[in-house]
Amino acid sequence: MRGKPTMNEVAREAKVSLGTVSKVLNGDATVAAERRERVLAACDRLNYQRNQIAASLRRRHTHTIGIIIPDILNTFYAALVEKLENLASAAGYTVIIVTTGEDPQRTQARIGVLKQRQVDGMIVIPSLDSSGLLATAVGDDMPCVIIDRIAANDPYPSVATDNVDAAYQGTRHLLSLGHRHIALAVNTPRLWNTQERIIGFEQAMREAQAKADLRIVGMTVEEAQLSISSLFREPDRPTALFTANNLVTLGAVRAQIDSGLKIPDEISLLAFDDFEWLKLLQPAISAIQQPVDQIAVEAWRLMFHQLSKRSIAAPHIRAAAQLIIRGSTVGYVGAGRKVVAL
Repeated sequence: MRGKPTMNEVAREAKVSLGTVSKVLNGDATVAAERRERVLAACDRLNYQRNQIAASLRRRHTHTIGIIIPDILNTFYAALVEKLENLASAAGYTVIIVTTGEDPQRTQARIGVLKQRQVDGMIVIPSLDSSGLLATAVGDDMPCVIIDRIAANDPYPSVATDNVDAAYQGTRHLLSLGHRHIALAVNTPRLWNTQERIIGFEQAMREAQAKADLRIVGMTVEEAQLSISSLFREPDRPTALFTANNLVTLGAVRAQIDSGLKIPDEISLLAFDDFEWLKLLQPAISAIQQPVDQIAVEAWRLMFHQLSKRSIAAPHIRAAAQLIIRGSTVGYVGAGRKVVAL
């Protein structure tokens, strides 16, 4: 009986060197696409199955990446994870996804589990109040990339939206429509990305000589719904509401439905984070669209550079967001909260 095919046979079948076969099977992105396809096709024809466990033991690499996120139900994080998993898979890596539930102690425990699994690197969205613990928990020798929630003292490469500019542009949009009483609803100012969004909002309001109305509405959809419902009942409620993330937006939409307040006739709504369900509402919700694809690509690039021991020229990436204008933001002309499409 014929034995199992070897890497040498794959190389002969694909008409490439043994080194090229090894690079392809190890997920090296430097191999030209045409050669990579030849190697993979040869593996299929020969039914070559690499012994990944043995290879990992020899090389002390497992070709697995840990992805740590606060909440898989958050649509922004779920979209990021999907993009990252696709990128990792294309490079020959498997991902292990763990959630922290915004708990710093759970974050440390999950990082410990990933280290026990001997992951080759970690991509982390820190939980609330956990940024100061990351360096100790992850360690100096573990490739790591921080996404979205960055801290000033993070020792690792990072990727995030340019939150200051995104919030500034969103607020400027509402101001350009004539709104002067604008509220920004946030989960908590203790998160770095939220702090940056507050800065951008307050900067735009200050330049317009308008008072910045900051509302802290809680960490869950239910808390946001209760807080925003109370806001909607105020006699001098804002004419425009800017929600700082998708969970707050969901709470605002629920509050709007419960209150019977009409969007945009009685209040304009602008959301930070854009997802398909925003387009399905009547009217569709204007939004700040974070560059999920770019964030994922840059994060994986920073991770792969660390895995392959390459230098990183620009370790901290800030990606531009895009303002998507839909029917929920309209012009405000003053008396009686009257609005008009501009």
